[in-house]
Amino acid sequence: MENDIYSDIPPEYSTPPLGGVGNDRAGFSLVKELSPQEHLKEEMAWLQGKVWNSKTKLFEKVEGVSEFMNQDGRDMFFQYLTAVLNPIVTMSNFRADTKIIHNMVMMIVKDASIHFHLHWKDYAISKKTQINVLTTKLMCVGLSALYKALGAGDRKAATSHISESINTVSRPITQEQQQRQGGGLFSKMNPFSR
Repeated sequence: MENDIYSDIPPEYSTPPLGGVGNDRAGFSLVKELSPQEHLKEEMAWLQGKVWNSKTKLFEKVEGVSEFMNQDGRDMFFQYLTAVLNPIVTMSNFRADTKIIHNMVMMIVKDASIHFHLHWKDYAISKKTQINVLTTKLMCVGLSALYKALGAGDRKAATSHISESINTVSRPITQEQQQRQGGGLFSKMNPFSR
């Protein structure tokens, strides 16, 4: 039934837009750059014993490093991680209330710690002490993601960039404005233009 509600919405209104943002040749978008999705992929690759190879543009296995846990465990860690490492969180506006940030992150860390202590064998974690690595990762990534949202940090940067782009595109400089500002590059070089 939900599919019927959204069936008439054009694909360019999807989030994120299909086919990239805007028509920028390089595909650069500040919103995309601020998004934590790449960090999320990297965290998950590390649990598989992989690192990014900039030459091949792939995550590759590091010789001698074993997987931290099995796929079920990584899936569960992914769910905990996405609770804090997602665009909704980083684009939020947390005021200067760090207490709420610490409480939210510690609630997730505590829940994850209990879960992984109960199911460590199911996830092929070789030692219970490894769970501290998972909870430390969650805490560090969670605090970092939420601190990015302090004072609407990422959102403010993105919306400022977007509004500047809109202003630039929607209001081209007229000749009259250019003359008031002292003209363009060529008029400054021409001594007879004044």
